[in-house]
Amino acid sequence: MSFHSRTLSWSMVLREIRDTGPTKAEFAAAIQAENDAKREAGRAKVGMDRGLVTGSTFNVPAIMSCAIVEARKHPRNDPTLTWGAALSRALRFFWACAHAARRLVVPAAAPVAPMPAALRRGVLARAWELFRSSYNYPRVPFRSIGRDCFTSALKRAWAEARETARLAGLGVEALKAADAIEPRVRVGLSTSYSERADEVAARHKASRLRTAAMAYATA
Repeated sequence: MSFHSRTLSWSMVLREIRDTGPTKAEFAAAIQAENDAKREAGRAKVGMDRGLVTGSTFNVPAIMSCAIVEARKHPRNDPTLTWGAALSRALRFFWACAHAARRLVVPAAAPVAPMPAALRRGVLARAWELFRSSYNYPRVPFRSIGRDCFTSALKRAWAEARETARLAGLGVEALKAADAIEPRVRVGLSTSYSERADEVAARHKASRLRTAAMAYATA
């Protein structure tokens, strides 16, 4: 029996291991993901142990109580930190713990399609339109109406934009079908008085949003 010797090149072995293994970026990403998972698990444990979540509902009094207790410890560790900054830091931490604990109970929602850029750009113009029609602006000066009224109009404009984006995600055919079965109001006939004014207005608004959604919907 003959034995054949073979020289082993360790540099070649190390090079093959390096070439077949993960890159530096992949290794760093894996380490970061592991650290994120550990931090998430730690926060979820704090949230569960301190009762920051009750079922799927945030326990706001418990979150505030924990934050106040924690904020009182900060002056001993950092005398330069103000009470407001200490409380803000503690609130951010315990809200993060509450969200982590809630994610264990409530499954993640399905991803929502991004709002079209053209629709997003039109929100502010729609808010001013609602503001003018609702509060008789500019005949009534802005200072007499107040910012809260414009904020309300802006919220309504965003709600309309979100609903338009949601309807657009249903597709053109679904919108056409919904529009076809929607009853029409025959103004001037006796049937037009069988519904309340708010019901008629709601139906007109839904029809208007479906029409707007058609411009963004796909076949």
